[in-house]
Amino acid sequence: MAVLHKKEEKIAVVLSKLPTDYTDKQFVEKFIELYSKDWGKIKANYIKQSQDKEPGTVINMPKPELYLKSILTVYLENAKK
Repeated sequence: MAVLHKKEEKIAVVLSKLPTDYTDKQFVEKFIELYSKDWGKIKANYIKQSQDKEPGTVINMPKPELYLKSILTVYLENAKK
């Protein structure tokens, strides 16, 4: 199950609201500002995975901020193609 639906559209909207020389931190902050409900879902999913894991297992999902940075990186790489 996808954590974030229509992520490409949402990333494009966030990027349109940022200056061209934005930082990852600015991207995350603007995403939270524009999509606070989605941010809550991302955090809740991360917390759930952290709590449900068996001792010694690895959490598949990165921390919420890193998750957003990761999907931004994938989006930008795909945009170059």
